[in-house]
Amino acid sequence: MYGSRFDKQTQRERTCSLVHGTWRCVGAKIACAGACALMVGQLLLPSVALATEYADPAAATGEVAAAPVTPTVAEDTAAPAPVPVAPAAPMADAAPVAQSTAGPQQAQQDAPAATVNDATPAEQNTPSDNAATPANDTIMPCGVTDATENPGGVNFNTTVVDHYTDCVLPGNITLEKGQSYTYDFPDVEGGMPDEPLCELVETKYYRADAVSGTLAEVQDTSMSDVTAHFEPVGDHMRLTLTFTGAAAGGSYRLTRNEVLYIGAALTYTGTDYEGGAIIVGDPDDIFNAYQPGSSITLNETRDDYYLRYAINSEITLVASENEALHNLDVNDVKTDYAPGEAPRATATIPAADADKYEIAYECWEEMELDMESGESVPVAFWYSDPAKYTPGMKKIDHFEEGKFYMYSVELRLKGDNTVADDCMMYVNGHWAHHIKTVNGVFAPTADNMLCEQPIDEWRAIDVIEINGATTTFKAGDKPVFTANVPAGSDSILQCEFWTGSDGSEVNSVEFWDQHITNHIDAFKPGVTYRYGLYFKPARGFYFTPNTKLMVNGVECGYQTSEVSEIDPESGWIYTLWLSTNLTFTPEATPAPDPQPTPDPKPTPQPGVKPETKPAAKPVTTTTTTKTVEKTTPAKKPDAVLVATGDATAITVAALGIAGATVAAAGVAATKRRKR
Repeated sequence: MYGSRFDKQTQRERTCSLVHGTWRCVGAKIACAGACALMVGQLLLPSVALATEYADPAAATGEVAAAPVTPTVAEDTAAPAPVPVAPAAPMADAAPVAQSTAGPQQAQQDAPAATVNDATPAEQNTPSDNAATPANDTIMPCGVTDATENPGGVNFNTTVVDHYTDCVLPGNITLEKGQSYTYDFPDVEGGMPDEPLCELVETKYYRADAVSGTLAEVQDTSMSDVTAHFEPVGDHMRLTLTFTGAAAGGSYRLTRNEVLYIGAALTYTGTDYEGGAIIVGDPDDIFNAYQPGSSITLNETRDDYYLRYAINSEITLVASENEALHNLDVNDVKTDYAPGEAPRATATIPAADADKYEIAYECWEEMELDMESGESVPVAFWYSDPAKYTPGMKKIDHFEEGKFYMYSVELRLKGDNTVADDCMMYVNGHWAHHIKTVNGVFAPTADNMLCEQPIDEWRAIDVIEINGATTTFKAGDKPVFTANVPAGSDSILQCEFWTGSDGSEVNSVEFWDQHITNHIDAFKPGVTYRYGLYFKPARGFYFTPNTKLMVNGVECGYQTSEVSEIDPESGWIYTLWLSTNLTFTPEATPAPDPQPTPDPKPTPQPGVKPETKPAAKPVTTTTTTKTVEKTTPAKKPDAVLVATGDATAITVAALGIAGATVAAAGVAATKRRKR
């Protein structure tokens, strides 16, 4: 019995010893883990503090940052809320943010705006140079015409006064060639406005009309003899007359009757009140003092100012003794002699130039083609001055049918007149080349004539027919001209031509084509080309604006060029230059592919194969040695640091609590073991 009791006692002691040993080991390990957790927490606390401090730059610089005010519920464990502060007012001594609670914060949010504004530092109430002044403090300019609050009951009484300044010239003025005459009109009443309502600076051109004895206004300076320039000088207008043309001396009447409105001025003269309070002071107050049933009348005067030209003067033009002539005219030359008619002198000069030059003689020459030289040469002559004949010269007694004749004329100067270097000469209104002589000028080819039977009846051409015309081309093609008219046509085709939208041209006749600078050598892609034609009518025929054009059997529209010769009275067209409505635009030719693409063939589709899994690869262990270079860590943004600091703080706190708990458990286990 003792033996069994001993055995049981021994067994109980062994069991207790084993249990106590186990608790002792576990307690020691728990205590060790708690100590490690405490050490980690202690090591991370400086980093957390640094991150939190760096994430708040306002705290680092001694400024209080503005925080949004959000309503919170006050609790015993609630963290202190920051006090909202105006961001524009830096504070020297900022109070700690953590001193305010949720209660004052809510009161501050619910406070009226006026209270918040009162709490603003004095610096914000002082407007800076760039600060906008409040609208209530703005000074608004007002005037009599600013009646917008009380428009009813206010009347305006405007008295208009017209002021005219008469611009009159002396009755007689003498102008010498190349010299100017200046005259100042009276000052404008009220002074010349800074910005007149009309253009006062004017230049007018006048031509001396010997028939009417007046200076007739013209638009082109090249046709004028007298120039009149009007311009404001100070408070008055100034007129400058200049004799610049080639008119003969004499007196001419200059007139101008015109009124020009140049400006106005408005003057306030008083205010009339009826049935309401009379305000003494600023006239603008009347709009605020308006009462229903009352009447307010503003009195003002508007002065309108005018220039009134009343020019009616005799202008005497005095030409210099050695006048250089710039224009020579020969008129009434007969160039339509019938076969059998004898030549005669018919040329005349303008009456205004009778004292400057005269007809020295007229000449007709019969021309024939020299087969050796290929040029036309004279073979017979006729002179209006018999002294011009030389012995053995063949004379022209009458004109013969089918022969070609050339007309020439020589002018003789009178007095001391001379011919300017840029002098222009005209015969029957057409420009004529001339050569200076000892005492005049000579026009060797002034006109010409083909002697033919007179036409008893002129006939109009109704239709122009063109066949075989090439009207379309490809890009890169050279122009070709293939058009022709039917045999016996009343229309004579002179040439074909093309004009491009880029300003290029080409003509079928070398005479015109050789003078083209932007020439069409080949048609370009993207350029639009228009087809044109030039016709002359057969003898006894003429074109009309209603003449139709048929190109290759199809009617075609066209526009007549201004260079066509048209009789202004009858509308008959003697030479017809026209641009048709036939156009084309070549397209660029695509470049050929050097490698032709083979015929596409269907791509064989692979069959569906069963899914195969990759064979398992043997696991191999590879030891890699890396060399880590020491680099400066990149600076994290503030938001990252804030998040890092908060997370780390929570982690450290958790570790600290866990470590303390574990350590306490370990100590308790140890004490229990001792017990």
